[in-house]
Amino acid sequence: MRIIGIQLADMAAEILETPEPAFDWLSAVLFVVGFVILTVWLRQYGGPKTLAAAPTRRHSVPVFLPFLIFFAWAIGFSQATLWIEQAYQDVDKDRQVAAQYLALLALNAAVIAVILVAARRRFARGLKGFGLNPKTLGADAGWGAVNLLAVYPLVITGIWLVMVIGRLIAGDDFAFPVHESLEDLADTDMVWAQVLLVVLLAGVVPVMEELLFRGLLQSAFRGVLPGVWPAILITSALFAIVHSPYHAPGIFALSCAMGYAYERSGSLFRPICIHIFFNATSVIASMLL
Repeated sequence: MRIIGIQLADMAAEILETPEPAFDWLSAVLFVVGFVILTVWLRQYGGPKTLAAAPTRRHSVPVFLPFLIFFAWAIGFSQATLWIEQAYQDVDKDRQVAAQYLALLALNAAVIAVILVAARRRFARGLKGFGLNPKTLGADAGWGAVNLLAVYPLVITGIWLVMVIGRLIAGDDFAFPVHESLEDLADTDMVWAQVLLVVLLAGVVPVMEELLFRGLLQSAFRGVLPGVWPAILITSALFAIVHSPYHAPGIFALSCAMGYAYERSGSLFRPICIHIFFNATSVIASMLL
């Protein structure tokens, strides 16, 4: 798949490889701050055990529904990509890329609408029961930033392990592949296309993914599995699988943090904020570096 999100691994790999000392210091500071937060969470607040008091969500979402929506998205994306490549084969690459991402923006918006309609019908209390209560947005944004910092050391550790294994297998020339969408953002000179990409990658995609994976899929798994953590872990594993295998360890850690945030707070805005923050950081890092 060309894109289902922006990986934190892209940002971290670029930060670790840049020769600028400022970014080395930034990475180190974020790692230390995140490690402190993670340690406090584990020792003072019970860590994973805190989900024993997680709020319940009453719903009637069948497990097949999120998979059906995902496969419909994948088919729509592949068909749109094929049509655009044929229709725009005689124009410059920038216009072809812009058309492709415009189609992806429309497709994701349609999927978001479908999920919201399904959630309104399938969850007790409708969208509020789904976890979309605008009154909690301010607190969710603040705690989302804290959750993102806390998982940062785990993501970096996952990246480091992949780097070590990759260099053992492929040699010293091994490096993380840059996400194709970030390459498109860096390569295009069309301002409106750049704006489109930023809106898509740092806004629309995180919302769509969290509504689908955390909102529908994790809720569906929680309804049929014993305990909260099995639902989080299985959802996170599937979320990592649909991304690049190079980024899977970091994506899995991030996904677990987003799943935890959803269950701990009962608010879907919290993982959405985490996802938006890290996608936006990835985009900003790729533009600056």
